[in-house]
Amino acid sequence: MLVRADSTNERFNRCYPQAALSGCASPIRCFSWAGPLWPRLLLGGVIKSESVRILVIEDEVKLATHLSRALEAEGHEARLVHDGQVGLVEAREGNYDLFVLDVELPRMDGFEILRQLRSSGVPTRILMLTARSENPDKIAGLTGGADDYLTKPFAMNELIARVNALGRRFAAPPSRLLRAGDVTLNIETREVCRGERCIVLSERECALLRVLMREPGRVFSRMELSERIWERAHEYDTKLIEIYIGRLRKKIDEGATQPLIKTVRHLGYAVRGDSSA
Repeated sequence: MLVRADSTNERFNRCYPQAALSGCASPIRCFSWAGPLWPRLLLGGVIKSESVRILVIEDEVKLATHLSRALEAEGHEARLVHDGQVGLVEAREGNYDLFVLDVELPRMDGFEILRQLRSSGVPTRILMLTARSENPDKIAGLTGGADDYLTKPFAMNELIARVNALGRRFAAPPSRLLRAGDVTLNIETREVCRGERCIVLSERECALLRVLMREPGRVFSRMELSERIWERAHEYDTKLIEIYIGRLRKKIDEGATQPLIKTVRHLGYAVRGDSSA
């Protein structure tokens, strides 16, 4: 059986369709620093964020180089590694704010790197890249501790937007106790308290609250919450999110002057980031 190998230009057009649609025939033209397409492709109208130190672990050298150039043009610092075992060592010993981690790597795949980093207590945020479109792979990454997941082919401006979003939420030291206002959640014992009042939650309610409280102030869409809690994202499950949010509010906000979970219209839900929750 013969497997057709894509040329560099074909792979570029497949991975970056926005560039191809803009009339860019090759990666050299598209990633030219002076070309007029570059800021449109890279920024997509998104305001640049603060500089982030990023380790890119990707075995496709040309793709990794393009990623590095795009990240540096955005004002970030990027270091490239093309081998899984070397990437694990660098991730453990280096001082980075974010890892961009490919799944299919030589000598050690991305899932194993993710597992070892999380098991050794490395809290740095991780954006995983993969050519695998199967949902189980995405779920394996997210449940294994990845913060975000991007499937190839992807548009460069989408990757930049995700990096900027993750970069605004620098990793904090791991803690067993999550706090949002006067609400605390022990992630090991699943004990939830609001002030002096302890609250009994089901396993799913606790999992949903844990996702929200890990990042106070961040808005989670119903789809994203559905993927993280139920490991799938069908319309039926997004309706379940609304039901469980209602249950959490009823249990947590009893007797409180302000609700803990706020609804952001057309976007989703967030736990209040201020101390008055």
